[in-house]
Amino acid sequence: MNRLCMGCMKEYDDRFEVCPYCGYAFDTPAEQSYHIPPGTVLENKYIVGKVLGFGGFGITYVGWDYLMQRKVAIKEYLPGEFATRMPTQIPVTIYSGEKEEQYKEGLAKTIEEARRLARFESVPGIVQIYDCFEANNTSYIIMEFLEGMTLKDYLKQHGRMSPEQAIHVTKQIASAMESVHREGILHRDIAPDNIYVLNPDEPDDLRVKLLDFGAARYATTKHSKSLSVIIKPGYAPEEQYRSRGDQGTWTDVYALAATLYKMLTEVTPEDAMERSVKDELKKPSKMGVKLSKPTETALMNALHIKTQDRTQTMEDFLTELSAAEVKERAVTKDKTDVGRIPIWIPILSGVVILAVAAGIVLMATGIIRFHMNTSTAHMEENMVRMPNVVNEDADEAETILADENLGMSRDRMEFSEEIPENLISYQEVPANSVVAQGTEVVVYISKGQEKGVIPSVTGLMREEALKALEEAGFQNVVIEESMEAGLYDSVLEISQVQGANVALSEEITITVCVNEENQEGDASIQVETPDLSVLSREEAEAALEEIGLKANWVEEYSDEPEGTILAQDPGAGEMVNKDTYVTVRISVGQEKIYMTSVQLMSLEEATAEIESLGLTVGSVTREYSDSVAEGSVISQSVANGEEVKKGDSVNLVVSRGKDPAKQTQAAQQETAAPTTAAPVTTAAPQTTAAPETTTAAPETAPPETAAPETTAGDAMQGLFDGIDW
Repeated sequence: MNRLCMGCMKEYDDRFEVCPYCGYAFDTPAEQSYHIPPGTVLENKYIVGKVLGFGGFGITYVGWDYLMQRKVAIKEYLPGEFATRMPTQIPVTIYSGEKEEQYKEGLAKTIEEARRLARFESVPGIVQIYDCFEANNTSYIIMEFLEGMTLKDYLKQHGRMSPEQAIHVTKQIASAMESVHREGILHRDIAPDNIYVLNPDEPDDLRVKLLDFGAARYATTKHSKSLSVIIKPGYAPEEQYRSRGDQGTWTDVYALAATLYKMLTEVTPEDAMERSVKDELKKPSKMGVKLSKPTETALMNALHIKTQDRTQTMEDFLTELSAAEVKERAVTKDKTDVGRIPIWIPILSGVVILAVAAGIVLMATGIIRFHMNTSTAHMEENMVRMPNVVNEDADEAETILADENLGMSRDRMEFSEEIPENLISYQEVPANSVVAQGTEVVVYISKGQEKGVIPSVTGLMREEALKALEEAGFQNVVIEESMEAGLYDSVLEISQVQGANVALSEEITITVCVNEENQEGDASIQVETPDLSVLSREEAEAALEEIGLKANWVEEYSDEPEGTILAQDPGAGEMVNKDTYVTVRISVGQEKIYMTSVQLMSLEEATAEIESLGLTVGSVTREYSDSVAEGSVISQSVANGEEVKKGDSVNLVVSRGKDPAKQTQAAQQETAAPTTAAPVTTAAPQTTAAPETTTAAPETAPPETAAPETTAGDAMQGLFDGIDW
C-alpha cells in the first residue's frame, strides 16, 4: 500500500519509514506543542502536514486537498500574544479579557481580507487563495503551494541583481498591488522575505508572487504592546512607527521601493526613523550601480520620508520606472525651516500684548495679586529623555545610558557601509524620546563593511574570473580591455591583491586580453607538450620556451605546497602548434582565511560559523553581562578581520546573563529609598517641592486678598483658550 508523506505530500510505499523523495520520517511529531499534529484533517478534505513556517501571528503548514488532489499551503491564524494551543488539543485556547476582543478583531480581519484577496485569482503577482473557513476557534486560509524560494534567500545566494532583473521583479509586484489597492487593501509588509521567486533557475525572466498580507497583523497590534513585530527596519516607512500614522497606498510604495533598493545594492536602506532625523541614504549610483538617471530618480522619489513628498500610488511608481524623463520631487520643509514668519505669530503677539496689558491694569488696581513661583520646570518624576547613542562605541553607549538610569541590550551585530565597526548602528528607542528610568534599549552594533577574500583570477578566462568574483561576493567589477600580448580573453591582472580581505562594495578592476594575434600559432610546425608536473615555475617557463611554446599561468589556492604545478592544458605528450599557449595551473598555497565576528551569536551559531572557516572553538568561559543575553557571545580571542590558518582555535566568552547579586542589590536599594531620612535626600524632586508649596504665604495675606478667584495667569490663559492651535 501507499502512504502520503506529511513532508512533501507525495505517495510512497508504506514498507518504508522514511519518504524516499524528501527524507521526512513517518510519525514525526509536530515541531512545537502548539502546532497541529501532522495528519490532522480539516473540513473533511484538507490534510495538514509539516510546518513550513511560523511567527507571532500564525502558522503555515504544507497540506493536501483530498477532493482536488493537489498540494496546498494552509495558513492558520494564531497570534501568540492572544491565544495558544494546549498540548494534545486541536481547538485554540483564547486568552480572556481584553485579549479575547483583540483576538476576535484580528480573526475577523483575516477572514474578510482573505475573501477579498480570493477575487484576485487572475492577478499573476498575488498568491492564489482557494478557500477560507473558521474551525477550532480560529481561521484557516487554503492557498496555492509555491515552489522556489523567497527573494531574501535568492539575494543571499546570488548577490545584487542587475537593474534589468530588479526592475522586472519590481514591476510585477507593483502591477499586482495596483489591482489590490483599488479594492482598498494594503499589504503593510512588502519586503524580500514576503516575495517568492517561482523560477530561481531562470535569472533572465524571474517570476514572483507576493505573500502574507497583513490585515490580522495590523488589527491585533493596534492594541498590542508588540508593535515592533510588524516593523521591518529599512522597509517600513515612518508612518508605520506611529499609532496614528497616515497609512495608504504610499506606504506600500515606500516598502516596494526599499525592496528595489535592496535588490540593486544588497544594502537594506537606513531605518526610516533614523532618516527622519538625518537622511544619509546614498543613491545606488554612488554605490557602483549602473542605473539610468530617470530610473534612479523614480526610486528616490518613492523613498521620500514624508508621505506628501513620496510617490503616491503604484500606478505612478510604474509610470516613473518606465519613463524616459522623471522629475525629482521636492522635499517639504518643516515649518521651523521656512524663512517667513507664519501668519499666526503676529496675531498671537497681539493677543499676548493685550493679555499682559490687562494683567498690569488688574494688578495696579489691586484686583489681583501675582505670586511668583521660583520652582523650575522639570520632567515628570522617573522619566528621562533618551540619549542618542548611534555612532557611539558600544561600551561607551552603555555608560551613557547608565548615566540616565537606562539599560542596554545588545541584540545583534550587522554589516554597515556607513557605521564603523563596534559602533552602535541602530537604537530601537529613538533619541529624544521620553521614557521611564530603567527602560532597556535594544541596540544593533556595526560589524563594519562586509568583506570578502579576493580570489585568484589571473590567467582565468573572463567569464571564469567574473564567476569567481561573484561567488566571493564582489559585484562592483569593472573590466578593462588590453592589447597586451597574452591568451585571448584571459585576465592579465587584477586591481586588488589576490587573497586580500576587501570590502564587498569596493570597485574591482580586471584587465582582460583582447589581443587576438598569435593565438593559433604556426600550424606548419608541431611540437610535443612537455610534462611540467615535476618542474618549478622557472623550469617550466624555460622548458616551454625552449620548444617554442608560451605559458598562461593560473594561480590557484591548494593544500599542495606553494609553487607545485597542479595541471596543464594541453596535457603532457600532446602535439600542438608552435607558438601557442599552454595554460599551467600552479599552487599558491592554502586560501587565506580571515576571522569573522561571532559576537552576539548564540554559542551554537558561533561554533558553526567558526567551524565553517576551518577553525576550531577553543576554551569557552562564561561571565555575567548587563547588556548581552544569556548564551550569547560577549567576546572572541581572534579579532574580526584577523588572518588565521586552518585548524587555529578561537576562545569565546559567553554571557551568563545579568548578575543576580547586582539585581538583588539594586532591588534592595530601590525598596530602601522611600524610607531614607529627608535631610540626606533633599536633592530628590519630591522633597524640594514641599518647601516651595508651603511658602506661598496664604496665611499672612490680608483677609480680603487671601483667596483671589482670578490670577494673572488665569486671565492670560482665558485669552489663549480662544485660539485654535
